[in-house]
Amino acid sequence: MKKKLLLLSILLSGLTIFTSCSSNDSGDDTPAAAEPLPIAISSTSSEILTIGENFEITGANFLNKDYPTKIFINGTEVTAKEISNTKIVLSIPDGLITGTNTLRVQIKNVNSSVVNFYSITKGWTKLTTLGNLDIQSSSVLDNSKTIFSFVNNITSDNGSFWGAPKKLEAKSTGYEQVYINQSGSYGDFRMIDDKTGALTNTIAGFFTDNGFETQKRIDVDNHFSPAINGLKIGYLDNNICILTTVISGQIYTADKGATITKSDPPAWATIIGSGGGVGTRLSISAFGKSVSDNKFYQVGVLYTPKNGVNNLKNVILQSETGYNNWIVKDSVSKQINSKIYPASYKFVNINKIFGLNNEDKTLYASTDMLQTWNPVKTDVKAFFLRTETQWYIQSGDKLFVTKNSGASWELELELPAGSVINDISFAKTKIIVSGNKGLHYLKLE
Repeated sequence: MKKKLLLLSILLSGLTIFTSCSSNDSGDDTPAAAEPLPIAISSTSSEILTIGENFEITGANFLNKDYPTKIFINGTEVTAKEISNTKIVLSIPDGLITGTNTLRVQIKNVNSSVVNFYSITKGWTKLTTLGNLDIQSSSVLDNSKTIFSFVNNITSDNGSFWGAPKKLEAKSTGYEQVYINQSGSYGDFRMIDDKTGALTNTIAGFFTDNGFETQKRIDVDNHFSPAINGLKIGYLDNNICILTTVISGQIYTADKGATITKSDPPAWATIIGSGGGVGTRLSISAFGKSVSDNKFYQVGVLYTPKNGVNNLKNVILQSETGYNNWIVKDSVSKQINSKIYPASYKFVNINKIFGLNNEDKTLYASTDMLQTWNPVKTDVKAFFLRTETQWYIQSGDKLFVTKNSGASWELELELPAGSVINDISFAKTKIIVSGNKGLHYLKLE
């Protein structure tokens, strides 16, 4: 009897254990899904982007082990190229037009704050930030989306000029003007990157390595630069800057103005009057480095008064450095075509100098250093050289380009009626057109 009771007790105990184990296997102890944490976006790689460009968003809590991360641009879900808990990388999709866009990150029912960014389509975009000002020139940069422009701050049509530097920064609403720490009127302005550049006026040159928060000033007198706003930026790259004058004086720096070398104009460039005034004989209108030999050249004319009439002669100077040891290649040959305006001279290769006949609007080229001229194109209001073979011309209210040295021309841009282009600046993948009455166009290639 005792053995039967013991066996029954063991059986009942086993049944209890089995029942208990069966209860634990029912799924009641499965871990609950992790609720998303607040999603924080702390920064973005840029506020202005182009189609196809990578957009990097940094922050926190971009991942959750139980719920997918979704990214929305203007309410449409897009796919990330890369995603971690602190970084998202995506490519700006096709279909966005130039303007402001929104982006948010979502996990389950948790959303990040909305981030705005501005997209620009490839091709030409009209810029309106500078209003109706006459824009003399602009600097467009390979290493930055910032644009620097040089404008006439006077909007009246009475011929007055007050040159001022302007900085346009890329913001989520488009380009916005940002203050540059400069006052007064200037004659030339150029930047090679966000920090490095030069500015000139009649009596001084200014160099900066911090976007003109501070600057190095170099003063000049009228014996060095007799013309109003005659001190110009002749050459600027990532290593050196050369300021130059119409009478071939140069200021050279290789350390952003910390140290400078100043080369006086040649004695034959001026005539000193009996009262001490400076009379100009030399007028240099083109300064640059030729791609043919990497030497610097100055091109212009020499005025030799004779019996009350100026006898005009060609002038070509050559230098290894761009600021000293100038060799006179020509100062005796007579100007062969006085209708080709010397102030229009431009070159990329010294073996092909371009000039414009202001009377009949014909573009000419000289392949023998001003000895002879050959017509290139008629009906030309202005011209600009990007490379030896790629040139741009304004004809009427249209901008044309040739990429084969004038063999054929393509329509590049339709302009508003009465447009005046003052300058076209080039970077590797960007072009910017600057002109009167707020004419300002940016091309992303």
